[in-house]
Amino acid sequence: MNSSKSSDEIKTARFSDSWREWLKIGLPIFVLGGIAFAIAWHFVQPAPPRHVVIATGSHEGMYYSFGKRYAEYFAANGIELEVRETKGSVENYKLLTSADSGVDIAIVQGGIAPPAEDRPHVQTVAGIYFEPIMVFYRGDSITQISQLANKTIAIGKEGSGVRPIALTLLGEAGVVNRDGGTILSPLGGDDAASALAEGKIDAAFYVISPMAAVITKLLETPGVHLMSFDHSHAYGRRYPFLSPVTLYRGSIDIRRDLPNKDIELIASQATLALRSSTHEAIIQLLVRAAEQEHGGGTLLSEAGAFPTANRAELPVNKDARYFLTTKPGFLHRTFPFWLASLIDRVLILVLPLLVVVLPLIRMMPPLYAWRIRSRIYKWYKQVRMVDERLNENSVPLEIERGRDQLSALEKEVLSIRVPLSYTEELYNLRLHIGYIRSRLENWLGKPTGAV
Repeated sequence: MNSSKSSDEIKTARFSDSWREWLKIGLPIFVLGGIAFAIAWHFVQPAPPRHVVIATGSHEGMYYSFGKRYAEYFAANGIELEVRETKGSVENYKLLTSADSGVDIAIVQGGIAPPAEDRPHVQTVAGIYFEPIMVFYRGDSITQISQLANKTIAIGKEGSGVRPIALTLLGEAGVVNRDGGTILSPLGGDDAASALAEGKIDAAFYVISPMAAVITKLLETPGVHLMSFDHSHAYGRRYPFLSPVTLYRGSIDIRRDLPNKDIELIASQATLALRSSTHEAIIQLLVRAAEQEHGGGTLLSEAGAFPTANRAELPVNKDARYFLTTKPGFLHRTFPFWLASLIDRVLILVLPLLVVVLPLIRMMPPLYAWRIRSRIYKWYKQVRMVDERLNENSVPLEIERGRDQLSALEKEVLSIRVPLSYTEELYNLRLHIGYIRSRLENWLGKPTGAV
C-alpha cells in the first residue's frame, strides 16, 4: 500500500515538473503569438455592412438609372444598395458631408464640388462617363459663350448640377457681368426645352447624356441648334474637370442624321464619390459595378476609358485607385463576394500564425529537451572538476575534500526529477559520479561505496 502510494507520488511529481517545464517554454511563445495576433487584428476591418445608401438624382434621370443598376450588382453579391432619389449633385454633396444623412455613396457631376474645407471626408472612387455641356440656342450661329450676351438663358433650377457650371462659363465670358439685358432663367429639363421651342427663351444649358430623350427632342425642333464650342480645347486646359469631346455626325440617330454635323463639346465627368470611412470591400464592389456598367464606351468615349481616376476633382480614395488598376484576385474570381471578403480578413489573422506562432511551436520540443538535459548536464562540470583535482593532486586532504564535494553533489543529483524519456541521461550521470567516487575511495585506501 505504501509502495503504491510512493510510486503515485513520484509519478505525480514528475508530471508536475514536466508540466511546469512546458509552461515555462510555452508561455512566452503564446504571449508572442498573442502580440502578433493583436497587431494583425489592428489591420483587420470588420465585416462589410449589409446595407449601403447611394444618393443619385431624380427618378427620370441617368444617375438614378445607374444607381438602380449598381443595386442589382450589389444584390447579386449579397449587399443591399438603397438608391435614394435627390434633386441632383448639389444635394448629393450636402448628403455626403452631413454626418446623419445615412448616405455613403453619391453620383455627382464634375465641376460643382464645394470648397475643400467644406468636404474634408469626401473622396472620389472614379469618373464613370462624360457628361457633355450642351448649349441649345435659337437664331443665328453661335459658337462662343460670349455671343449669348443680352439673351434670355435657361441655366437650370436651384440645386441642379448644370446651374453652377453655366454660371462659371457665362461669368468667365463676361455674359453675366455686362451691363445689358442678359436674363438668367431657372428653367431646366423639359421645361427649358419647351420654352426654347416656343421662343420664350433664347438659349438653354444642359449637362446630360446625349442619348437623353430631351436632347433628341431639341435636335429635331425647328429653329433650335446645338452649339459647337470654338474653344473646347481651351476650356479643357483651363479647367481640370473639363475635357474636349466630339459628338460625331449621326451618332445619336444615323437614320435621321442627328446631329447633322460634328459638334465640338466640353464635358465634365459624372463621378462616384463617397465618404472616406466607407468599407474597403464596398469600394471594391463599387469599382467592379462601375467597370461592368461603364467599361464598354459611349458616344463620347472609347471602350475602356471609364471608370477612371484621371481628371478627378476630389482626392482619389487609395483603395479605389488600387482596385481600378488591379484585376480581381483569385479569391474574388473563384468565390462569392461575401466569402472572398471573409477569407481576406481571416488570412490577415492566419498570417501571424504561419509566420510567428507555428515556427515557435515547432521550437518547443527542442527547447524542452534542452531544458531537461541542461538540468542533468550542468552537474557534469562539477564532476569534471573533481576528476581533474584527482588527477592533479595526491594530497589526502585534497582527496577528502573532493570526496565530500562529490557526496554533496550525489545527494543533489538524487533529488533531480526528469521525465521518463530522459532517465537514461540521469542514470548515466549517477554512474559517472559513482565511477569518480570509486577512484577517490581507491586513493584513500577505503572500500568503494555503492552509488
